[in-house]
Amino acid sequence: MKGKVQVMNKIKIVALFGKSGAGKDAIQKKIASSNNYHSIVSCTTRPAREREKNGINYFFLTNDEFAEKVMNNEMLEATSFRGWFYGTSLDSLNQEQINIGVFNIAGVETLLEDSRLDVLPIWISAPDKVRLLRSLNREENPDCAEICRRFQTDEADFRNINFDYEVVENIDLQSAIDEVNKIIKYFYSI
Repeated sequence: MKGKVQVMNKIKIVALFGKSGAGKDAIQKKIASSNNYHSIVSCTTRPAREREKNGINYFFLTNDEFAEKVMNNEMLEATSFRGWFYGTSLDSLNQEQINIGVFNIAGVETLLEDSRLDVLPIWISAPDKVRLLRSLNREENPDCAEICRRFQTDEADFRNINFDYEVVENIDLQSAIDEVNKIIKYFYSI
């Protein structure tokens, strides 16, 4: 993807996506905290996992609250997964800053179709062994069956991506962060 002329009055979004355990959330958190970027906090109806906090990891909503946001066109993108709903609320963005968030492939596709947005998709990649170890170490009592299911689902989901994106290999977190920052600065000419 080549740098482009900055689009005025569009909301800038860096859309990180990748397979489970690739380190998308860690990269988002570090980049947003060390730059003047706005971290996007998505909404979900699923229960919080160990160590997740409302308003920091997700906005944990009831089904009714989520449905109301969708009906009022307050969601940029929304999807269901295993009986839970996930989405990005328009009010979670900052018009004045570069917004950075984690999305699934369908979410990135929806963002790219929205004429109000200037989207930079970045695929965060990591070797399977690294991803598996991260997934197992993320929680004290990991659901191994769920981790295996997510790995299998990722293989199918990532076969046919129909949009342009950059790829950053995340074996070493700091190197991946440096590469993502370099891509953002080039893309948005900052």
